[in-house]
Amino acid sequence: MNKEEPSTDEVENDSDETVEESTVSLSEYEKIKDDYLRLAADFDNYKKRAEKEKENIGSASVAYFVNAIFPLIDNFEMAMAQEEVVKEVDALNSMLISVLQSLQVEEVGEIGESFDPALHEAVEHSGEGNSQIIEAVLRKGYLFQGSLIRPAMVKVKSE
Repeated sequence: MNKEEPSTDEVENDSDETVEESTVSLSEYEKIKDDYLRLAADFDNYKKRAEKEKENIGSASVAYFVNAIFPLIDNFEMAMAQEEVVKEVDALNSMLISVLQSLQVEEVGEIGESFDPALHEAVEHSGEGNSQIIEAVLRKGYLFQGSLIRPAMVKVKSE
């Protein structure tokens, strides 16, 4: 008799506790169901919005990084324009270009291209005519995933 058995008082208390069933009218049930479905949809929208914000933060971080290294990129462009380029500088420039390509950064502005004010910043304009062509690129512009992060500074010639 080492086993402890519940006393008769405890057993009686347990049996006195009955589960109260609540009855809900059909209209209240429909309202609760509608509220639940709205809450589930709101939560699903929240998850999608949070995921999109996370992707946008990643893209903005890359664009910010590329913006920070524009002076380095410009200096390499000037170094590569010299008559004699040291092979180490050429190798570093190649590495920089491959890093930009891996980050999906594209150059904008080439001689002979049509002038697009959405992508190019004209600092000089010569000639008269309807078609505007880029005559010289003073500073390259860059796109990141289709978005302009720096316009190309160009001289424009009208023909």
